[in-house]
Amino acid sequence: MSVMARSRTVAVYAGEELGRYGFEDHPFGEDRIHAFWDEMHLRHFDYQVQIFSPVIATEEQIRLFHTFEYVEKVKIFSEIGEGLLDYGDTPAYKGIFEDAAFVVGTVIDATRKVMNNEARRVFVPIAGLHHSMPDTASGFCVFNDAGVAIRILQQDYGLERIAYVDIDAHHGDGVFYPLNPIRRLSSPIFMRMAA
Repeated sequence: MSVMARSRTVAVYAGEELGRYGFEDHPFGEDRIHAFWDEMHLRHFDYQVQIFSPVIATEEQIRLFHTFEYVEKVKIFSEIGEGLLDYGDTPAYKGIFEDAAFVVGTVIDATRKVMNNEARRVFVPIAGLHHSMPDTASGFCVFNDAGVAIRILQQDYGLERIAYVDIDAHHGDGVFYPLNPIRRLSSPIFMRMAA
């Protein structure tokens, strides 16, 4: 039996499509992607990784985690360009549907690269939008890219045991409840440090 060699590729995603996801005058602003790439160039890391372009998710992929009604709501608010997608902290803007779909699609592509042995490690600089629930945005997260990636791992790769490690102060609120049972690791030490 031959053993396939593991990929050594480190995949990093770059493109303005990811940079558009953000909120004006907020730490989660559009300038985050530029700060990331400036640092990559300064440290010459951009020559040590393979760069991939963002990929947009289909509505069908987004609905692996989110309800049909919520996806439709985001599309409408994205066209209008204003309003709140949740109880008060996730504002809509023109094009937010497409911008959030690029984050989800890129995370799906990154997940598949690892699972198909096309990359050993992947990094999506604008990702980890894990607070949104199946039927609402939350914490500046429109679509839950982590939740969709977990569904892809279950559906396309038949994985039953998935460990989701979250060191955020909210310890997996968007992933914890809708995707039970998955293995979760959250640390009360980080919780105290974050408080």
